[in-house]
Amino acid sequence: MIILRNIKLRPGEEKNLRAKIENLIEEKDFSFEIYKRSLDARKEIFYVYQVLVDCKVKDKIYKKLKNNIGDYREEKLIIENKNNVRSALVVGAGPSGLFCAYTLLKAGVKVKIIERGDDIDSRLKKINNFLYTGELDTESNISFGEGGAGTFSDGKLTSRSKDPRSRKIFEILHNHGGPEDILYDSMPHIGTDILRGVIKNIRKSIIDMGGEIYFRRKLIDLKIKGGRILSVMTNEGGMKSDEYILALGNSARDTFDLLKKYVSLESKPFAVGFRIEHLREDINFAQYKREDKNLPPATYALTYSKKENSHNAYTFCMCPGGLVIPSSSEKDLLAVNGMSYHRRSGLNSNSALVASIDKKIFGEGPLAAMNYQRKIEKKAFILGGGSFAAPVQRLEDFLEDRPSQGPGKIIPSYKPAYKFTNLNNLYEPSITKVLKEAIDSMDKKLKGFGDKDAILTGAETRTSSPIRILRESYHTLEFENLRPIGEGSGYAGGIISSALDGLKCAIEILEGTC
Repeated sequence: MIILRNIKLRPGEEKNLRAKIENLIEEKDFSFEIYKRSLDARKEIFYVYQVLVDCKVKDKIYKKLKNNIGDYREEKLIIENKNNVRSALVVGAGPSGLFCAYTLLKAGVKVKIIERGDDIDSRLKKINNFLYTGELDTESNISFGEGGAGTFSDGKLTSRSKDPRSRKIFEILHNHGGPEDILYDSMPHIGTDILRGVIKNIRKSIIDMGGEIYFRRKLIDLKIKGGRILSVMTNEGGMKSDEYILALGNSARDTFDLLKKYVSLESKPFAVGFRIEHLREDINFAQYKREDKNLPPATYALTYSKKENSHNAYTFCMCPGGLVIPSSSEKDLLAVNGMSYHRRSGLNSNSALVASIDKKIFGEGPLAAMNYQRKIEKKAFILGGGSFAAPVQRLEDFLEDRPSQGPGKIIPSYKPAYKFTNLNNLYEPSITKVLKEAIDSMDKKLKGFGDKDAILTGAETRTSSPIRILRESYHTLEFENLRPIGEGSGYAGGIISSALDGLKCAIEILEGTC
């Protein structure tokens, strides 16, 4: 097996890939698969491919192609239950919990999963009711329920991790209904619509392997004996196991309050700001400088920093053709997020526009950052007028520090309702100042980012966990059989890194090293 790199094709010419490979290796009898694909839109627009080819090639081809050809050998991931672990209880059915459970079950461990929220279908009904009535179920919403918060997002599958085991995550997602292109696209995404089905299929596999999943089952306390977790108490009674995995989301604030009594926690830096919306067609033109139906909805990732500022700013979780949605999980507190369907065909594109903060803003103490989130979300709820209406503002009015009276060409996508207001007083002046500077700087990099009619929606506060549950070798400092993983633990962020954290925790449990 060989790998060929740097094969370029214009959008719409993907059908010519085999002919291009044939011409490069000067062979006709071969099979191939796409290994990586990225879009290069810096000048002339190309898709750039890496492909795996099952064929022997002549030495002269290696010399001719030089750095663009090499031998390829796939590393197999073999996991064994070397520690003879019998049972595990997973708290949380988000990516880290599901992939940890899936891996343990594959190795023959008896696994039970408890999830405070509903299954996907019941959860979707609760969310739709919330979007149209403003009636929040605090246990089953966009933050809580089967699949975790990422199920109602863009379904973005990017990760900074270079761990080769990440590929196993993509393979499992694909085998359970994810599109094939997530195996090779450089910026893969599933979309909330397809991801819901994938999660349901993973649940079926877990049950088929003997796993048990309990919905509307919430952790409320720990029972301790001899320096170990003996059992956990839930709203439906006690549950006992050998290993206990805390696969919490970053919104599990009541659980963080509980854990503070038993384990070491610390506040960690995160970022806050707004969702910013533009017309999708404007972002597409800004990136591609042309209209082309063969091109995907455009994305961007922008940063801003200045040495004398106490915050850096950046865009995050960009949702082409997406919606701004409420990610609230507590009464009278308002937080927002972004979501896209697989086709990304909505009128607007949005992203988080945020500034980094640390203890200089949120103060000292293990729960200080979490409590700061609550303070901002309370202010946003009041600013929106209550009933989970979001406070929104035209960008020009935000920059001029005046209340907006209504929209321009861009209509806010947020439901259940929104209210035009002034967002300048939502955050500390230093944060507002940096965000305004960032908008000006980012507009120079992406023409139109500073469109006067762009819409800001507050408050974006849940960019990552405000808490870190201190751990070593995937267990808390206090208990060897209590294992915090995923985004809520403070060691991961996003679907893939959380799923990988769950996989690695399972390997640590089974083999003693990850």
